[in-house]
Amino acid sequence: MTDDATIDRLTAVGTRYFGQLTPNAALRSIPLDDDAGVCVVHTVRGGGMIYVAPDESVLFVGSSMDFAAGLTEFLSGTRTAPERFVRPPS
Repeated sequence: MTDDATIDRLTAVGTRYFGQLTPNAALRSIPLDDDAGVCVVHTVRGGGMIYVAPDESVLFVGSSMDFAAGLTEFLSGTRTAPERFVRPPS
């Protein structure tokens, strides 16, 4: 089982990415089995999920994808480039 410090570190990574997308998002973290990382979930309708691997690479999936489908993509190695989280200037 992943230790609490690792879960906290990975949760912080997902939280930072969500902060770039949606400031003050309501989030919760779900540790993944087999030390695969964590999933940070934006808990409002339409919020999405960010899966965070132990190496801090991430996969963002929108709310149209369920947890299991997102996890399958994440475990297969699909990742979201960090540049995708940068909001364009307004």
